Amino acid sequence: MQEQYSFYECMPGVFRISLGDSSAKGLAVTKDWSCEELPLGSSDYTLTDDGGTLTLRFQGEVLTVLSAPEFEPYEVTRKGGGSILTRDTVDGVRTMRTEGKTHTVRTDRHARFSFTVDDAPLFGLGSHEEGYACLNGRTVRLYQENMRIAVPFFVSARGYACLIDNASYMCFDNSEPSTIRLYIDAAENVTLYLLTGSYDHICQSYRELTGPAPLLPKWSFGYIQSKERYVRASELPEVVSEYRKRRVPLDGIVQDWFYWKDGQWGEKVLDPARYEDLADCLRRVHDMGAHAMISIWPNMIGGSNHREMEEAGFLLPDGSVYNAFSEEARALYWKQAEEGLFRHGIDAWWCDSSEPYDAVWGGEVRPEAAESCARSVSEFKNNIDDSLINAYSLFHSRGIYENQRRVSTKRVLNLTRSAFAGQHRYGTVVWSGDVSASWETLRRQVHILQNYCSSGEAYWNSDIGGFFTASAPLWFRKGEYTNGCEDPLYRELYTRWLQFAAFTPMMRSHGSDTPREIWHFGEAGTPFYDAIAETIRFRTRLVPYLYSLSAAYSMYGKAMIKPLALSYPGVTHHKAYEEFMLGDLLVCPVTKPGITSMEIFLPEGLWYDLYSGRCLQGGLHTVSVTLQTIPVFARAGAIIPTVRTMQYTDEVPNAPYEVYVYDGADGDFLLYDDAGDGYDYENGACCLSKLHYDSGRKKITVAKQGDRSFAHELRLHIISGEYKVSDQKKSI
Repeated sequence: MQEQYSFYECMPGVFRISLGDSSAKGLAVTKDWSCEELPLGSSDYTLTDDGGTLTLRFQGEVLTVLSAPEFEPYEVTRKGGGSILTRDTVDGVRTMRTEGKTHTVRTDRHARFSFTVDDAPLFGLGSHEEGYACLNGRTVRLYQENMRIAVPFFVSARGYACLIDNASYMCFDNSEPSTIRLYIDAAENVTLYLLTGSYDHICQSYRELTGPAPLLPKWSFGYIQSKERYVRASELPEVVSEYRKRRVPLDGIVQDWFYWKDGQWGEKVLDPARYEDLADCLRRVHDMGAHAMISIWPNMIGGSNHREMEEAGFLLPDGSVYNAFSEEARALYWKQAEEGLFRHGIDAWWCDSSEPYDAVWGGEVRPEAAESCARSVSEFKNNIDDSLINAYSLFHSRGIYENQRRVSTKRVLNLTRSAFAGQHRYGTVVWSGDVSASWETLRRQVHILQNYCSSGEAYWNSDIGGFFTASAPLWFRKGEYTNGCEDPLYRELYTRWLQFAAFTPMMRSHGSDTPREIWHFGEAGTPFYDAIAETIRFRTRLVPYLYSLSAAYSMYGKAMIKPLALSYPGVTHHKAYEEFMLGDLLVCPVTKPGITSMEIFLPEGLWYDLYSGRCLQGGLHTVSVTLQTIPVFARAGAIIPTVRTMQYTDEVPNAPYEVYVYDGADGDFLLYDDAGDGYDYENGACCLSKLHYDSGRKKITVAKQGDRSFAHELRLHIISGEYKVSDQKKSI
């Protein structure tokens, strides 16, 4: 069965394509479509109906063709009755409904259609454990799972992207070089958006479609320490105190799971025997300039939180996971979190297991990809409507964000393991799940970062050092270091992972099997300790740059992280996939052990080694590598604001900013500053300064915007193409 598309240009260069009810509202897109359609030919891009297919053209040149869809009706079923089985897993206590009778809930339809594509690099679709360098030649199954995040958005380096505003299971298949075949499981109503233009323009359009991104607290861009797990409240200030004694910066400390009483899984109430005075411990943490994050779970068994949800009828059919799709259930969940945790001084949330069903998290051998997908999707469908199985985290995050904002001016920060398109609206940061410690895993993280951040969402991180360091007879627990941080080989992996993480949106150490605090890797004066300490210090100095990039993402949708192929269309060298752009910095992670040199690729132009100031032209280069740093380069025209090393963000609130300008090209940078927390910036209480560098005149100018006076003296340093820092150092 076929059906014709209805479509129109809804924004300049953005085409809205509907299947089914064109007025049906999706979950990712929040823009109001009561506005009139744009006149045809309002941009250089056109979309035309050519006999049932849609052809996207740029100035007459065909970019892609979208085939006529084919539909197949089916019955949405649910299993009812039976019994609920409770089981302990590596990922916590889980419940599942067994036996029972299957009954029909409603009817829906599957959809199949295809795009014609060329060989331009494709990125996006979220965060997936396989760690593919790009989407070309790949089959990607879009469902939620530990180590798998489904975001239905992909972008081509050719100058277009596609957002599918549908939260059911999907499959993207580019196994044929010229075709993307797209399967949508529950497609009664589907809306697609074709976004066109430069990558920056596509990102801006995505933001306008999917809504604003609130600023994260400034401290979240410092270093965050975690492990599995601290077992008593007093450990939190003790760890912070030890970092302060060692003069190693620390902005956040994390309390992981099992802080509740035995037999009360997921209870948002602390065991008084081990957390007798949480408020006092958190006050001590705050007095040292640090912040505290705590793990909370969507499933509950055996405690008062569970009973309250059950009595209110707010549990999904498995009897343990709360119904985040219900506004009333989200309000009750927040009430429990606020009364049990937030009012004691908790600063941020770690919404673990926000993809609450996982049917394959066990066993020695992982099922083949298709079977693994089928089992996981089936488990979701036993509890959640087919049309919503990828959106649980979106609603869960919404509840945390909206309810915290009702009672507090503290900025929402939510580290969560799952995501969906548009989740940036709720102050979330994702991580890549419970990965194992190996060099291959680290290499994959470099790719996963780029694909996730090409999906329209910005804030990603990974467990530095890998969650599992040791191996066990489980398919997912394949760490290669039984002795953890006592093993010099693991210390090297951890150090390289940390150095990579210093250039990602969040820098957070976490894992099981072995502790992660710096003193477990040696003492001051030993190689690994010193490399770790200096990397953390460097991250702290980079906070003004990172915070400004974050503000540009929040205000304009400008991506913090970009693959080189999207920053420099036409770049296809295989080395380029092992590197990425953080603003104007090109980062080349070290993903092999024991190396003293590595080959890097620099796009056309002039590039400066961030540490030495050495200048290189674009092309392939072999550079030396030491344990202390990884290769990082600033492109000509880059403007990088930094600050002195502090023990925590804004320890010295008005410290001067050292602004490094890299000569050889004109450059621009949006320097942002505000109070670092709270939402007064939404009413203009911020300072946004446009810095422009005129390379010919060797002069930088500042155009200030916003109500807040800029509190930092700016000191200019020009890095010249003669391989040295100029003597020019002045306030501007």
